[in-house]
Amino acid sequence: MKTIRIIGVIVFISVIAQSCKIADLRTKEVKQEGVTKQKLEKGKLLLDQAWKAQGFDKLSEHTVYSYHGQDTWKGMLGRMGNIWSKSTSEMDFKYKIGSFDGQVKFENSNYSGLQNWNYYDIINNDTIFSDLKLKKNERIVFGVSAFQYFVEMIDRLRQAPVVVYQGEDEFRGQMYDLVLCTWGTVEPHMEHDQYVAWINKKTGLMDFTHYTIRDSYLKPPGYKSIGGVIEFTDFKEVEGMLIPHTHLVYALKLRRNPNKNLHKLIISGFKFDDFNPEYLEIDKSISVGGNFK
Repeated sequence: MKTIRIIGVIVFISVIAQSCKIADLRTKEVKQEGVTKQKLEKGKLLLDQAWKAQGFDKLSEHTVYSYHGQDTWKGMLGRMGNIWSKSTSEMDFKYKIGSFDGQVKFENSNYSGLQNWNYYDIINNDTIFSDLKLKKNERIVFGVSAFQYFVEMIDRLRQAPVVVYQGEDEFRGQMYDLVLCTWGTVEPHMEHDQYVAWINKKTGLMDFTHYTIRDSYLKPPGYKSIGGVIEFTDFKEVEGMLIPHTHLVYALKLRRNPNKNLHKLIISGFKFDDFNPEYLEIDKSISVGGNFK
């Protein structure tokens, strides 16, 4: 069994290594025709409508939020990409909106978090800030920030300066409008990721987001070509907002079978403004961070 796993890893790395090009989520039409005024206007309109349909125009009325998460990683790729110490973990998260200040509490009552991208651990009530030299810390930094980004995805993408309509597509019997969101230029570059929002034509909600991973704790050969897809399901209303309570992550591309996910997060107990924002200000000397990534 171990030999099979090793062979699988070698095959995976070999396939990725064959593709050294940077991942590019633009459709052929956008690549050929470029970005037109019409595509820009339609993309922004559709994303704004999805943002309102999910109720995220109310997000600015709140300061912080928290939730409990059951996080499961499975399969070979799940084992390679797992952020935490176990394949299935129960954790509590706290975040400050409009920042990358967040914290995760583990089952052993220890904490890890970010304050304006400064990583820290709280172990037995002792706070230790880290310079990120440990690989374990790099994984948790990625996880704490990514889990916040996914929950706030529709709001974060709406703030992207480059929003382009990419046409429509069918998936699992539903029709979708595709909207590319990025920063800098629409052409792929290593400074910023690309995201494609799949907006359900019937519900108006963003069911999927295809994304690149330019910067990751994992850097196998050909990592510049790696990306993934997150599926948002089980939308529940919280303070007038539809919060997806199940996140399914797929490697590289969309999967018609939801069971093909490598990572599943189930959210419960989602609450806004249930703690003081100062709780996340571990070090008062650290400046306030902004909404950037």
